[in-house]
Amino acid sequence: MKFPLKKRKHQYYLLVSVSLIMLFFIGYELITNKITSEAERLVEEATTQNLREKRGVLQFDFNEFDKFISGAKNILENSTVLKRDQLKNRLIFNSELAFSEEMIDVSFIYFFKENEIIYTSFLGEKKFEEETLHRIRKLKKESQVFEVVLTLNNTTYYQKIIISKQPDDTTIVYGYSINLLKYWSYFSQKYSVYGGYVIVTDKTGVCVLHPDTNYIGKYEKTFFNTISPQNIIKKTKSSEFKNNKPIKVTVKSEYLNLEVVRYYDVLQVGNSELILITSFPLNISIRESVNDIKQYLLWMSLLALLTFMLIFAFSRNQLRNQYLKTLQYEQERKRLAISNEQYQQKNARLQLSQLRKKLNPHFLFNTLNSLHVLIGLDKTTSQQFVLKLSEVYRYLLKEREANLATVKEELYFLEQYFFLQKIRFSNSINLSVVDHSGGKALSKKIPFLALETLVENAIKHNEITKKNPLFIKVLIEEDQIMVSNNYNPRKNKKEASYSVGLGYLSNFYAFYNVKSFKTEVFNEDFKCYMPLLSK
Repeated sequence: MKFPLKKRKHQYYLLVSVSLIMLFFIGYELITNKITSEAERLVEEATTQNLREKRGVLQFDFNEFDKFISGAKNILENSTVLKRDQLKNRLIFNSELAFSEEMIDVSFIYFFKENEIIYTSFLGEKKFEEETLHRIRKLKKESQVFEVVLTLNNTTYYQKIIISKQPDDTTIVYGYSINLLKYWSYFSQKYSVYGGYVIVTDKTGVCVLHPDTNYIGKYEKTFFNTISPQNIIKKTKSSEFKNNKPIKVTVKSEYLNLEVVRYYDVLQVGNSELILITSFPLNISIRESVNDIKQYLLWMSLLALLTFMLIFAFSRNQLRNQYLKTLQYEQERKRLAISNEQYQQKNARLQLSQLRKKLNPHFLFNTLNSLHVLIGLDKTTSQQFVLKLSEVYRYLLKEREANLATVKEELYFLEQYFFLQKIRFSNSINLSVVDHSGGKALSKKIPFLALETLVENAIKHNEITKKNPLFIKVLIEEDQIMVSNNYNPRKNKKEASYSVGLGYLSNFYAFYNVKSFKTEVFNEDFKCYMPLLSK
C-alpha cells in the first residue's frame, strides 16, 4: 500500500471522527430528554410494583386478622341449632385462637341479658378488662359487625367486634384488639423499601398505620385535602377503576416536607375497607436519578473530546504504525497457514483413528456373539439384527464429503447402532431422542459419526448393570444438539480413554472455527453440546 493512499485514508478517518463527535454534542440535549422520560417511566413502574407488593402483604395480614371475626360470625349464625354450652365452647375456642396471634393483645366474649352480664371470658392483661367492658356497655345491643381504632393505656388498637342478638333476648358480644404499634414495628422492619412510605387508615380516615407512630389512632386531614375517604372508596369501586389502578396525585407532604407522588388504594378486609396511602418523594425517586444520568453523559462528552484530541495528536505516528502492522500481518498470515496445514494433518489422523476404532474386531466380536445367542432364542429378532448390522457397516464405509453428515442421517444410523447395543445390554441401557426444533434441525450438519461416538463413549466408560442402568438422552434444538448420560464411570478406567472420540469432535469444530462445542459433568450427568453447521 502506497504512502499517499494511506494518508488519504487517514485524513478520511479524522474527518469521520470529527463529524461523529460534533453529532454527539448536537444530540446531547435530545438524548438527555429521552433518557429523562425513560428514567421517569422506569421509576414509576418500580414504584407501582412496590405498591402492589405492599398492598398484597397488607391485604393478606389484615384478612388474617379478620378470619376470627368471620369464624365467630359463622358460629353465631348457627346458634339456633346449638346448645348454650356448645355455643360458648366454640366461641371460647375461637377466642383462644385469636389471642394466640402475636399481634392480638386482648380477646373477649360477653353474654348480656337485659344489660346484665350472665357470662364473660376475657383474655389479656387485666388492666384492659374494665375499660373494655365500659366501652361495650355503651354500644347499641343490635346485631352488627364493626371495627374501631382506639387507645388504651397509651397503646393504639384496631378493635373488631361482632354483636349478635339471640332469639331469647340474649346479646352476645365477641371481639379482639390488634396492637397497631406492634404490627407496625413488624411490618416496617420486614417490608421496608427505599424511596416511599406507607399509611393505612380506616374508612373514616383515622390512621391505622403510619411511619410516625404518634399519628396512629388520629385523623390526619392533610391526607385527604384533595379527596375524601368516601370518594376514594367510591371511585375504586366504580367501573373506571376495574383494572385495579390506584388513584394518583402529586402533593406536598407535611411529614417529609417534600413534593411526593401519592397513591390511594382500597384494601377489602372482610365486609369492610381500609384505605392504603403510599407516598414516593419525587426528588429522591426521579430527579436525583436523572441528574446522575446527565452527569454521566457530560463525562462521556468530555471523554469523546479528549479522544478526538488524542487522535489528532497521534495521527502522524499512526501512519508509521500502520505500515509496521502490515508487515506483522503478513508474518502472522504465513504462520497461520503453516499451523492450519499441521492441524489438517492432525485432524486427518484423528478421523482415520476414529474410523478404525469403529471397525475394530472387538466391536465385531461383541456383535456376532450377541447374534449367536439371539439366533437360538428369537429367529425374527436375529434377522432384524443382521439387517441392522449390515446397515451399520454400510454407513461406516460410505464416503463422506468433508466428513459431514446431516442430523437426519446421523439419527437414522444411531437407531441401527443402538438396536445392536440394546440386544447386548437389554434394559440396562436406554436411549431417548427429543426434537425441540420441530424438524428444522434435521437438514443441518454435524461431524460424521458424532452421535454414535458419544453414545459409544457413554457405554464404554460407565458402569452398566441392571441396578444402575445407563440413560442416554439426545436433545435436538435449532442451533445445537445436547447428548447427556448419567455419569457413573468405571473403576480403574483411565481418563485418557476419552481423548480419541472427544478429541476428534473438538478438533473437527476447531477446523470450522466453531468455539461453542463443549463437554461437562453437571448434576451427576455427563453432557456434550454440539453446534449445528449449515454448510
